[in-house]
Amino acid sequence: MPKMLNQDNRLLLWVPEGGILNVSAPTVAELTAPGVLDLSCLVTLANYALGATGDESINDPALCAPGDSPVPGATSYEAAMDFFRWTTTLEDVAWSTFTGKGITGFLVERKGKPHTTAVAAANEVKVLGAITGTPRDLAPSTRGFEKFHQDFMVQSELVDERAVVAA
Repeated sequence: MPKMLNQDNRLLLWVPEGGILNVSAPTVAELTAPGVLDLSCLVTLANYALGATGDESINDPALCAPGDSPVPGATSYEAAMDFFRWTTTLEDVAWSTFTGKGITGFLVERKGKPHTTAVAAANEVKVLGAITGTPRDLAPSTRGFEKFHQDFMVQSELVDERAVVAA
């Protein structure tokens, strides 16, 4: 059985605030609505991070306990990426969208299908409600493109990393 390749098999969308009613079952209509931005070709592979990074450890044993027995606590999430800059305003969509901190919306990632394949019911997706941090221009490198870095503050009550698209 073949393994899932990651090259050209990932779709990343930005859905503006209010665009998803149920993070566990976003609809095809919500993910293809006007205003939804396909970020797949705007983001660099380097420095891409999206999802859970770990859990806090809660360790509060009873006085009579023979040892420590930690349990998992709150989950931490990360959402950060570098975006390409484009030469015209019309093409520089990410820079024009992420204009400052405090913009709310949802990052939606689908793996396992080419980014050009339309979103369909039963697709597995990762949904993270997020608020933008301040976009930062990146220093130019000796080779490469102009880019900016964007951090997103994930809102844990608006996360489902194993959501399924509804019809």
